[in-house]
Amino acid sequence: MSRYTKIYWRSSQIPAWGLVFLIVASIGALLAVENITQRDPVVEDNYSTMVAASRQMRDAIEVIRPVRGSVRPINPEADPQRSGLIGVATSDVTTTRGGLQSKQTTINPNWAAVAVKLIAEAGVEEGDLVAVAVSGSFPALNLAVYTAIEAMGAEPVIIASGSSSQWGANVPGMLWIDMENTWREAGIISSRPVAASIGGVEDRGADLSPEGVEIIRDTIRASGIRLLEPGSYQEAVADRIALFREHSGGRPYKAFVNVGGGATIVGPPSIDSQFSSGLSRTAPARAFAVDTVMGYFLREGVPAIHFIGISSMAERHGLPIAPEEAVPVGNGGVYAGTKYSRFLALVLGIVLVGLTWLMVRSAGIIGFWRKPEENSKGIRPMV
Repeated sequence: MSRYTKIYWRSSQIPAWGLVFLIVASIGALLAVENITQRDPVVEDNYSTMVAASRQMRDAIEVIRPVRGSVRPINPEADPQRSGLIGVATSDVTTTRGGLQSKQTTINPNWAAVAVKLIAEAGVEEGDLVAVAVSGSFPALNLAVYTAIEAMGAEPVIIASGSSSQWGANVPGMLWIDMENTWREAGIISSRPVAASIGGVEDRGADLSPEGVEIIRDTIRASGIRLLEPGSYQEAVADRIALFREHSGGRPYKAFVNVGGGATIVGPPSIDSQFSSGLSRTAPARAFAVDTVMGYFLREGVPAIHFIGISSMAERHGLPIAPEEAVPVGNGGVYAGTKYSRFLALVLGIVLVGLTWLMVRSAGIIGFWRKPEENSKGIRPMV
């Protein structure tokens, strides 16, 4: 038990009705912000594109399911929807640990609608260039980005990596590069990377076994995609930036999209957390302490879209966590055509602060003109 008794008090100069008024005003402001919304122009302008991209993603899942099952049986416990987009706990091409729930959460065609919305919010329009970086860790989100960009009529410049974290595209014979090839052959997508790396530590598979590196290298070569084999981390970052510049044709990029937490894209563990998930136009100064691809684009004034922190992103966009049943196209808060008015919230917040200041100030003015003996009674303890 504490040796001291804490005494709380309030000034009796502020009348009880004033405090009640402030409480009522605060509740009224909260209700106003909650109920007075405004139309979301991004959703209004891109609703049909969001639906089209989600349908394309749904069709792609139907195509990959039997192909993936023929390579290795789908585990229904890990992949309850039997999508074929969730891999295994470990394999020769597995780099780091990965959360199964996050991978399960991505099995939803409406992630393509999220991608459309974020890319549109970045200012991308039909015909614009978009730089894209993907790995095998989140194949469903890679697919969502591809279908979103194609549905919008934008032009992607893609650099991929062949390895994957746990539960991603880490089944030998069905890596991300293999999935891409399957969808292109089926006419589902047309996008194709300009180059691909091994991935993993330093983007050259330093954390993989020689057998794993050879599997990825053979897969990339068989696809006809240019193979990147940097000698160090710095070289890996420089190679990717040079390729993006080379394939821009002198045109500006309107957005950079990254899926996952590749070290060359967002830096080592001490740096990667500085880049926020979702759409960003800047980052803390510490994010630029090490050269990264995302840091390069942000310094160039290019908005960056970072698909990481999947559960929190799903909640922000009204998508379910780890759905066990197929989610219909058009289902999710991402399609909501309304949003909260930040301007209204700001105005009401200023009004509340002003009312509070006025109430306290008025009580002080009144108390100043009271007799000293009256003022001495102005404080009453309340335990």
